[in-house]
Amino acid sequence: MLSLFSARPRPLAWISRDAWLIISARSLRGFAQTSIGIVLAIYLDLLGFSLAQIGLFFSFGIAGSALFSVAIVFFGNAVGRRWLLAGFTVLTGVTGVALALTDQFVLLAFIAFVGSFNVGGGGPAGPVQPLERASMAETAPAERRTDMFAIYSMAATGVRAFGALGAALPVVFQGFFGLDELPSYKVMFAGYALVSLMAGLIYLMLSPAVEGKVARRAWTNPFRLPSRRLIFSIAGLMAIDSFATRLVMQAVVALWFHTRFGFELEQVAYLFVGSTIMNTISIWVGAKLANRYGLVNTIVLTHVPAVVTVFAIPFMPTAGTAVALWLARAFFSQMDVGTKQSYTMAIVDSDERVAMAGVSNVAQSGLSIASPTVSFFLWSTISIGAPFVATGVFKSLYLLGFYLLFRRVRPPEEQARADRAAVPAAGREGGG
Repeated sequence: MLSLFSARPRPLAWISRDAWLIISARSLRGFAQTSIGIVLAIYLDLLGFSLAQIGLFFSFGIAGSALFSVAIVFFGNAVGRRWLLAGFTVLTGVTGVALALTDQFVLLAFIAFVGSFNVGGGGPAGPVQPLERASMAETAPAERRTDMFAIYSMAATGVRAFGALGAALPVVFQGFFGLDELPSYKVMFAGYALVSLMAGLIYLMLSPAVEGKVARRAWTNPFRLPSRRLIFSIAGLMAIDSFATRLVMQAVVALWFHTRFGFELEQVAYLFVGSTIMNTISIWVGAKLANRYGLVNTIVLTHVPAVVTVFAIPFMPTAGTAVALWLARAFFSQMDVGTKQSYTMAIVDSDERVAMAGVSNVAQSGLSIASPTVSFFLWSTISIGAPFVATGVFKSLYLLGFYLLFRRVRPPEEQARADRAAVPAAGREGGG
């Protein structure tokens, strides 16, 4: 009888307080970054900036992200992950204040650089992201790690659906509060700064456990780490992937649909709501496929349809077919997010995780500096669809390289399963 009233295990009870705090802060950042990432190119266009200037603005932000990512590789373990998470998050919000207060391009570009303003979508999200990955990897056992990163990525991606709806806030401000067009955008950027401050405070609430098993608080030389070959090989491939992804970042796609098919801001927002929902579903599907077929196989094979669709999008004759392919790409393109984060944290030791995440982020940000400028250059000199085709080409090279280099590098849990499966097989051969 008592068993009928016994407490049932709570769903996701294995997720720690630290993990929930990181997920919460990441969700806040994701909401704010998505909202302004979608409208930012349109806003800069309204200010009268040229396509070249818009591309340079995003490039300056990515360059700042790369610089600070270099710093955390060497000093992340020495300073501490919690303080760096909070500090960089608040610093990024400063760019939101600048966007709300000035329209001087040189000043905006400088502040975007200093603030690591990297919100275009589809690539490394500043120095905060590698610190989050390294901290998250400390919050779950190996057998739960992939599920943990899937939940972390799903929360960050799912909340972007609300962020996409938030991209329509300028229209709301204009209709309900009678604001003119440009002031309505400025209010939105001020809100971004406030949300960044809130997220920074949440990071300060993390426990010392997220710092990992670091022997001593000292600077790290990534060129002398035992896993340096893995770290730099992964970083090189992820740099190619990020460069390709950022050729069609959210700001580019929003402006592309606006220019090609005349989409209004509300329609662009709805488009990204739909694609974000597809992203969220695909991350969990990716985690389940990885648990069954392996992380590397899932990372590579699920991304092939995404490459095919991005090749095809610029050749679609109608808005409906272009939207359908964009949503299909959204489903397949995110299956490697949680799985890749889990894989990269699994194949190195705890005290190498900041270096793995940081070096990858440096490489991604470094090469991605050129992506916005290249994207708008291809758009203005070749064709409006050229960025999509270029993305497909570089994505194909990345997938081929990743599979060839890492198909035999297994994370601990997959190696353990392979070893257990080999024991009965060996026994049968011996018995025969």
